[in-house]
Amino acid sequence: MPAPQPKAASFPPPQASFDFAGHSAASLGSPTAEGRSVLQEESATDFAKSAGLGKLTHFANDFSPTPLPEQSNWHDGSREQWVYDAKAAVPTQSPWIEWGRVFYGDGITPRGKNWFGRTNMARPEFYVYGDYRSGISTGRNAAGRTDNWANRLNLDLDLRLTDSERFHGFIGPLDRNNQFTRVDFEDGNFDYQGIFDPNFVTAFFEGDLGAMWGGFHGKSSPAEMPVTIGLVPLIFQNGIWMEDAVTGAAFAIPARHSRALNWANFDWTFFAAIDQINSAAFGTDKHAAQAFGTACFIDAYDGYIEAGYAYLRDRNDTRRSYHNMTISFTKRYLDRISNSLRLIINTGQNLPDADVTADGGLFLWENSLITASPLTVVPYANFFYGWGRPQSVARAGGSGGILRNTGINFDTDGLNGFATLDPTGFDTAGGSIGVDLIGNQLDRQLLLEASYLTEHGDSNLAVQGDQFGLGTRYQFPISNRTLLRFDVMHGWRSDLPNVYGTRMEYRWKF
Repeated sequence: MPAPQPKAASFPPPQASFDFAGHSAASLGSPTAEGRSVLQEESATDFAKSAGLGKLTHFANDFSPTPLPEQSNWHDGSREQWVYDAKAAVPTQSPWIEWGRVFYGDGITPRGKNWFGRTNMARPEFYVYGDYRSGISTGRNAAGRTDNWANRLNLDLDLRLTDSERFHGFIGPLDRNNQFTRVDFEDGNFDYQGIFDPNFVTAFFEGDLGAMWGGFHGKSSPAEMPVTIGLVPLIFQNGIWMEDAVTGAAFAIPARHSRALNWANFDWTFFAAIDQINSAAFGTDKHAAQAFGTACFIDAYDGYIEAGYAYLRDRNDTRRSYHNMTISFTKRYLDRISNSLRLIINTGQNLPDADVTADGGLFLWENSLITASPLTVVPYANFFYGWGRPQSVARAGGSGGILRNTGINFDTDGLNGFATLDPTGFDTAGGSIGVDLIGNQLDRQLLLEASYLTEHGDSNLAVQGDQFGLGTRYQFPISNRTLLRFDVMHGWRSDLPNVYGTRMEYRWKF
């Protein structure tokens, strides 16, 4: 005979005379005058019997109380409404041109047009935005006096087709080859240098192959594969390993993970640059070289890894071709120190020692202290050691030297030609120690910094011994779209003229 099945448990309906309202969540948890709750005064058995629930062997009071704030026991309509009533309009700047949807509009996305498929709807928009910079500077950099009033206009042109595809371009009509429209002050005279260049600095298409394939076939995107082609800006490792706009293409394999390698997340980018490579390794000829490489970004081992490799091929002299490799690791230690270790290696040129332009490497050690006010008080200490002639894969003229992120005393302003210590890392070692002070409302910034570098060897003619620098930067907003910035720097250079400078800049964002 089959085993008898257990009878399903059932509870009798509650007695009509039981006052559930009197045993509401609020009243059951309310303490009595003696400090005990109703649940503590009435046993589980008595409560179940009075409720007509039969015999219970467990009751809520047998366990620790649920850790809920007391105010969660009642509903306050005014409190819920305050979230919306307390909102206020935030002043925003508008692009010079905004065709289609308003740039800072509401959050309702309009229905798209079925131009590229029902799963990749088109929402055409065109914007022109950017900023205008005007700076007055006086001082002396490594090349000589720099007394000028310079102006720069940065314009981004953005034609958005879908949520993932767009055409983008950038022009700087008031500058060319890192020279800006300006007035030079020389020997008591004013010399106006008018510069106009309407050519595109960047001009590229970017999109997602998966979204485009899905739209054309009327299906959801089967995968994510961002791609770009044209005159493309490529920036890796905060602009240290590469920061330039090159003619070429790139694609990425994003948002992957590896259980075997214990990688929580990684992205892998592949790029090819066939022209417009700016690099001191190839002199001033930006058409001399090509670059083929890859870069990966990995979240793993309680930190963040960036690695890359590029082969740079000289079109005319293969002896100048070389390999450029990098790796970095960023991690927070003891919840007090944020540290990044970076290494760049150049090798492979087959030239006489006197003609080598990319060899050796650069080691960077970057640190910031996490204080009790981590958003407003940030002490930092960055150090470097360079040997040979370390080069980035490519650096635009206005992006400064490879040591730009080591400190403000190595960082050019990209406008007036402000003074810096030697930023090349060419047979030098040194660093910067400073503090970054941010206003309590995150509305202003003051940087104070001391820097030092020294040579090892005698190949770097721009360094003839020790160099010391003191610098400060202060900037604050005038409105939601304008700001003022002030820079002061003095550098002492052994056996070379000192460098120094003072500058004021006005910036308008739109």
